[in-house]
Amino acid sequence: MKVAWDPGMRTAEKANNLSASQKSLKAVSEEFEALFLQQLLQQMRKTVPESDLFGDRKAEKLFESLLDEEMSLEMSRAGGIGLSKIIYEQLVNFVADDD
Repeated sequence: MKVAWDPGMRTAEKANNLSASQKSLKAVSEEFEALFLQQLLQQMRKTVPESDLFGDRKAEKLFESLLDEEMSLEMSRAGGIGLSKIIYEQLVNFVADDD
């Protein structure tokens, strides 16, 4: 069995030593964390009281949803809350390491 992580390896070298399945799992775990963070941001926005000061807010709500989506993707890629790392570490043993 090939070990995907060695404490002496640099981060760039670790990324290059991952199999295609492991890279795919890493991407999917980051996407799942991004989805979780997006839901978290949407629920937090619901707690802010709405105002009719500016009239119809359809465009603003659309912009906020797109902003939440992009922010959650960037937060996940930057390390996020660590959920993607935990998911990856739990599932990496179940994917092929030599493809």
